[in-house]
Parts: sequence; C-alpha cells; structure tokens
Amino acid sequence: MKFYSAICRIGAVSLLATFAAGTVAAQEECSTYTVKDGDTLGSISVAAYGVLDYQTLFNVNSGSIGNPNKLVAGTKLVIPCKDGRKTVEATLTELTENESLTGNEQIVEAGEYKPTIKFLTGGDWYPFADEGLTGGGFLIRLTSTAMRRAAPDRKFRIDWIDDWDSHLSTLIPTNAFDISVAWYAPDCADLSNVSDLTREFCEEFDFSEPLYTAVFGFFAAKDNPYADAKSFQDLVGARICRPEGYSLHDLDAEGLVEPVITVSIPAMIPDCFKGLIDGTYDIATVESQATVSVIKDLGIADQIVENTYVTSIQEISAMSHKSNPHGKDYLAMLNTGLLEMRESGEWYDVISSSLKEANDKLNDG
Repeated sequence: MKFYSAICRIGAVSLLATFAAGTVAAQEECSTYTVKDGDTLGSISVAAYGVLDYQTLFNVNSGSIGNPNKLVAGTKLVIPCKDGRKTVEATLTELTENESLTGNEQIVEAGEYKPTIKFLTGGDWYPFADEGLTGGGFLIRLTSTAMRRAAPDRKFRIDWIDDWDSHLSTLIPTNAFDISVAWYAPDCADLSNVSDLTREFCEEFDFSEPLYTAVFGFFAAKDNPYADAKSFQDLVGARICRPEGYSLHDLDAEGLVEPVITVSIPAMIPDCFKGLIDGTYDIATVESQATVSVIKDLGIADQIVENTYVTSIQEISAMSHKSNPHGKDYLAMLNTGLLEMRESGEWYDVISSSLKEANDKLNDG
C-alpha cells in the first residue's frame, strides 16, 4: 500500500441527523442517563439533542465506555449540555487570549543551554487545528497548554505548514522540527498482519499519549443497502472510502480488509461524499466532527445518513521521529502536562470551550 501522509482537514462539530431515532425516554441534555438494552451512543445523542453527535457524549464518558458499539446496560452516562457544560450549574472556561503559540522565555543558568522545542502543525482541519480559531484549534491549545503546565521554564514554538506530506517525508525525519501535531496513532503491538501505512508509522515514529480520541462515523446515501448495517460484519462486500492520511487499523481489526471489502483512498473528504451520491462508494468513514461543513457545502444533507450502530474510535497524538535524540524526552514533557490537565479537568474545559467557539462560528456562517 502506498504510504499516504497528506491529511485532509475539513470539518466542524456535530452532524444533524436526517432520520428519526427509536423510542427512548429520559435522555436529556444536562443530565445523567442509565443505559438500557438496545441503546447506542447514536440513539442516546439523537434523543437528547435531536442530532447525531457521538463525540460530545464520548468526550465526557470515555472512561465508562469500552466498545462504543456495545454499550453495557446499567452504565451511567453524563449527557452534557449542548454548549459543552457537564451540568446546568457548571461554567465553561472562557477562551483566553494569553494562550499564545509560543512558550515562556526560557530561564537558564550560565553555561546551560536548552534548545527551543520546535512543534509543527498544519491548518484546514476544523475544529482540530485551524488558525481562524482561538489558539489555533483545540489540538493546538491542548499542546501549548500542556507544555506550559509540564515545563513552564522551557521555551517552545509552534509553526504552521499546511503541506502535511512534508511533515513526514522531510521536516520531522530530518529533525528540522521536533514534533508534529497531530496524527492518528496506530496499534503497534502486533505488526504481523498490518498495512504498509501502519508499519511505516510504527517503525519510524514515536507517539505521545492521546491528545484526543476521535469518533469515526460511517456514512452512506439514504438509499444504499449498507446504510442499514447493524455491525461491522454487515459491511462485508462494501466499497469503503477513507481519505489519504487516515489509519485503517480499525477496519483491519474487524477483518474488513481487501478483498473482503474494497478500499478507496482519495485525496479529500469531499471526494468520498461525492462518491456516495454518484454511487462510486457505499460507505464514507471519517471523523464525525470533520463532516459537517463538507455535507453543508455539497448540499447533500437530505441525501446522507450517519450510521447509529457502526462507529470506531481512534487516538490523535503528537509524533516525533525515532532519529530525534530528544524526541522521547519532549513527548514525555507533553505527556506530563496532558496528565495534569486531565486530572484537573482543564483538558475538558479546553475541548468544550473550543468546540463551543467552533459551533458558534459555524452557526453564524
């Protein structure tokens, strides 16, 4: 398989469902809910919000959810408010202007030298990384805040180069930059039966702990027979589209490899959705948050459905090249800051306030 490394970054925050949910009760925003047999994240979110929004529920309940496709009856889930607050009484952290993309000036003693840590990212990945959002989008806010928490006396910088292919082919391998933010970290535990893409990432790069866990939706045209799939096995025989740069390890883990399915990897997310409409593909799968603007721009909201039974999760991490002599140390700093943010609740505050800003911009547009 070709090593696809240019990532298409287009998107927004939540996808309006164009189909009705089944009969459910007591699933309301700003509340808690006890899972019943037959519930899915999709059915719960549609009942609570009127929209299919896997990601909002998962962000708050990831510690309680093992397999998002098989919720365990009796599990108590927090259903956050539409604006991201966990409860009516809670307040969202305000977006602050002091979240710059450069760390504090380094403080060093005579004779001591600590090089500036050089981070690299790219834009047009809304709302994950986009220069039009405060702090550069929530992945960049998480990165910069975590570094300030872990190493307040260490200087770092974050530069933007939208040619994502150059991150992997040149800029990170040559150590022109130390860390690229952000990429989907594959499962490297067993490389005996993986794609070339997974093998390349595992053998050449080191990854941080997850910055974020993204929920991948599975989309189909309303009249496509695969739109009614109830499990991954129901997708056997499907023509599945996932754009360049995205991992396929979630499909591999379900046995959905060629020739069981046919995989197409075009350059851009819109290519997958255009293919759903013209019949080229049966399924398009990408982050649920990265589809709203695409579907809106293409004017196909009344023709596309997101499956409420089939979804997958993938971890987004920062990445350094294994040849970088300081790469693992820098990733360890980032990990320390992320752990502190998760324990304090700051991680969720950054996510929620960023997504609220992105939603407001989308609605205003």
